[in-house]
Amino acid sequence: MCAIAAIPETSTSRSVQPEILDGLSQDSAAAQASRRDLRIINRLLGSHAWFSAELRDKRQVREPVLEIGAGTGELGRTLGAIVPEVAGLDLGRRPIGWPQLAPWFETDVLDFTGWSDYPIVIGNLFFHHFNDAGLAQLGGHLNEHARVIIASDPLRVRRTTTLFSLLCPLIHAHRVTRHDGRVSITAGFLHDELPQLLQLDPTRWRWRVQETWLGSSRMVAERRT
Repeated sequence: MCAIAAIPETSTSRSVQPEILDGLSQDSAAAQASRRDLRIINRLLGSHAWFSAELRDKRQVREPVLEIGAGTGELGRTLGAIVPEVAGLDLGRRPIGWPQLAPWFETDVLDFTGWSDYPIVIGNLFFHHFNDAGLAQLGGHLNEHARVIIASDPLRVRRTTTLFSLLCPLIHAHRVTRHDGRVSITAGFLHDELPQLLQLDPTRWRWRVQETWLGSSRMVAERRT
C-alpha cells in the first residue's frame, strides 16, 4: 500500500526534493515501469485532452509549440494531430516515435537558448521539479519570449495525496512511482503560486488557474495585447 503523507489539507509551503525517476537510466526496468504508471495517471487525470483543448483555443495558425520536460514523448505525440510542429525539450534523448520532422532538444531547460522561436510553451508535471529560484529563472525566459504558457502540475492538498495512495494498489504502481508521487505532491502548487513564482507581471499577463478535484493545478497564462 502507498503510505499517506502527513501534510495538512492545504500545505503552506512547497518542499522540493529529488525524484528517483530523474536519476534512472531511460532503459532501466524501474524507469519503464514508472513511465507506464505515469501514462495511466495522465489518462485518469485527462491531462492530454486538456492540453489539446487549450491549444485549440489559444494557438494561432501555424504557431510553434515547445513542450518542456517532454520525457518519453507521449503528450507531444498526442498533440501531433493538431500541432504537427510541436517541439520537445528534455534531458533525455529523442524518444522512439517522436514525429520525424518535429524538433527535439536534448538539454537542460535553463540552458536552452531557442526561446524566441516558441511563442507557446507547455509543460505537464514539470514545473513542480523546480525550487522557487529555479522557477524565477525559468520565468525570466518565459516573460521575455512566450505569448502563452500552459501547465499542469500536482495540487498540493491532502486530498491529492489520499487519492494517489488509493490509486497505487489499483494500478500496481512501482515503488519509484509511489515515492515520486508523494514527493511531487509536496512540491506542487496552490492557487496562483505558479504564475507568482514565475514572476509573471499581472500588468503584462492574464492567467487562470483551475484546481481539479482529482488533484491537478492547471494554469493557462496569456500575454496581454
